[in-house]
Amino acid sequence: MDKAPIEKIALNLAASQNLLALDMGSAHNKPDGYLGVDQYDQPGVDIVCDVGSGLPLEDNSVGVIRAVDFIEHVKDGVSLFNEFYRVLANGGYLITRTPSTDGRGAFQDPTHVAFYNENSFWYYTDPFYRKFVPQIACDFTAVNLYTYFPSEWHEAHNISYVAADLVANKDTD
Repeated sequence: MDKAPIEKIALNLAASQNLLALDMGSAHNKPDGYLGVDQYDQPGVDIVCDVGSGLPLEDNSVGVIRAVDFIEHVKDGVSLFNEFYRVLANGGYLITRTPSTDGRGAFQDPTHVAFYNENSFWYYTDPFYRKFVPQIACDFTAVNLYTYFPSEWHEAHNISYVAADLVANKDTD
């Protein structure tokens, strides 16, 4: 499967700035160009860690984070997004694809512990909503935010996904 245009742009930007590109939960289907991050030491995994305890990376060292079928497996979404923001450089991309609560996929997998739809990302991208959760320390801009079916099979089984392509906004003073 070809990378989406936003993913190609993000990878090129990261490479041009000598920044890392991370694929979260990479024990399955890590794409070329990424360092794999997973809690289990398996083929394709370059960094073994429990992201809930933090990433063993310097601040502002990452240009793109790919989190496909990942964020729904981490219970503390606020800490997760704050940690992604910490390691992302200003202008770095967070590319997520996760089963949406608008379909059955969010709830069918017994390992899903967090649930998302398009509105969930407002808290990380809109100051109005962010003020209601003072623990949120990140500030992202949504480049893309939409719900879709990845395939005809997903549509036939009402397993919709929410795509959120976010860019980290950081002071550069």
